[in-house]
Amino acid sequence: MTYRFDAYHVLPDSPQMQKDFLYIVASLKAKSSEPTAAEVVRIAEVNGVLPVEVTGFQEYPGRGLGGLVTLPNEQRPRAVLMGSREFMDQCGLQIPAILEVTTRQWEKENNAQILLAGWDGSVRGVLKFIKTAQ
Repeated sequence: MTYRFDAYHVLPDSPQMQKDFLYIVASLKAKSSEPTAAEVVRIAEVNGVLPVEVTGFQEYPGRGLGGLVTLPNEQRPRAVLMGSREFMDQCGLQIPAILEVTTRQWEKENNAQILLAGWDGSVRGVLKFIKTAQ
């Protein structure tokens, strides 16, 4: 089974947040052994975003990823997390209402895998992948 990137939704929906979100998810995924890793890095690169260094990278198998990422336009690293809705809940990240609506809608779709990513106490974006047979 492989995964094809389908869509993402960030909040606030601005060009800078989209870029920051891609830096975060690509940087975490570049360190990961998860099936969606190569696809996330590919999408980031297509959008002109290359993974940056992750300090203290942690992989929680079947749940999520975490680490410290310094965005290119910032001086200090951010503690960032990426994973399932349950993982975000367990880590205490709040899901803004508009992203909650998107997440619930996408979760209803067959063959979809949903991943959330966040920092500073909130989920900042949601990714959707479609499972494809090889």
